[in-house]
Amino acid sequence: MQNIKISGPDSVFTRASTWVRWVCVLSIGLLSACDLPQPPPNLFYKFDVMRVGQGPSHLLTSDLNLDGEPDLISANTKNSTISILLGKGDGSFASALNIPVGAEPTMAAVGDIDRDGYPDLAVNARGAEMFIVLQGNGDGTFRKPIPTRTGKVPLNIILGDYNNDGKLDAAVTLTFDQMELYMGTGDGRFRKGSSYLTGSRSFSGVTVDFNGDGHLDIALAASSSSASSIRLFMGNGDGTFQKPKRVAEQLVPLALVASDMNEDGKPDLVFAAGQGDNLYMLYSNGDGSFQEPISFSGGGGPFALTTGHFNPDKQKDVAVANSRSSNFSLVIRNPNGTFKYPTRDYVLEGSTPLAITSGDYNHSGMSDIAVASNAKSTIEIYLQRRIFKK
Repeated sequence: MQNIKISGPDSVFTRASTWVRWVCVLSIGLLSACDLPQPPPNLFYKFDVMRVGQGPSHLLTSDLNLDGEPDLISANTKNSTISILLGKGDGSFASALNIPVGAEPTMAAVGDIDRDGYPDLAVNARGAEMFIVLQGNGDGTFRKPIPTRTGKVPLNIILGDYNNDGKLDAAVTLTFDQMELYMGTGDGRFRKGSSYLTGSRSFSGVTVDFNGDGHLDIALAASSSSASSIRLFMGNGDGTFQKPKRVAEQLVPLALVASDMNEDGKPDLVFAAGQGDNLYMLYSNGDGSFQEPISFSGGGGPFALTTGHFNPDKQKDVAVANSRSSNFSLVIRNPNGTFKYPTRDYVLEGSTPLAITSGDYNHSGMSDIAVASNAKSTIEIYLQRRIFKK
């Protein structure tokens, strides 16, 4: 299919900011928009809109064909496909290659599962009680899927070498409050390992070494309203995990990312919450514990998020896809590390954005954004305006 090109970098936000300036001019001497905090500069413009499989629910940025250009992967729930869009390095992408996978994929992960030096994909199949491995050929194409059976309704798949044998393993969360471990054999196949209670279903999770012991740990966003928290599973290095710790209780975390937000070498956590349309950041202490959550605002129904350098300073910022307000919000950091309010919001052509990712898609040295419309089955590409001197 042909990509739908958007002409010019201007957007409704330029017109909106002009309107605010006129309000200020016309209301001199009165309490007006001049007295209110202003959003960050309009840093992005819509560059392209691309069609993918039906109902995109998760996006990833990764170099699948090893050409040095970031590519996009979309998990499409409604027609059970994965869309591969190879980047051209100028902000544009080739038309989507749609690959059938198991029923109702909602999550994908990238890693060299078969140890041949090429990126592979692991995709959950919520409606088929399995996950699928697609072995990469190193050119953006993939071999015949390899299925692995799981428990009921797998929601998320998190790849990592949990037993330190040099082979990628998979942690799979289930709807019915469990996490199952599958140990990789190094050829695209897995054997069943231990299972753990999570206390709630988990649509999102990450793996890093949170306590500095050299073993991968897992953090899950457990979103049940009655037992919500981030569950921290500390790894023993042999494929097993300790009893989970809880942080951010009662905040209903939905989407979770790990990112060093203050450049101290420790992985922090940022998550979108199902309570109050808020987002939260937890600074890591480096020993498996975290400081108290710092709240900040996104848009209506924050559902997926990504971090990156979205303006020229050295601090990482946050972009969040808002499912209810059909936009994504750019949340810029202040010099003291707090988050600026109000946000800069970008309205999508399609509705119900459930997935967002970021990467340098045009070699500008800055992070660009890709966001998916679940209703329109499109991905919209937003590139940074080059309004700052590097």
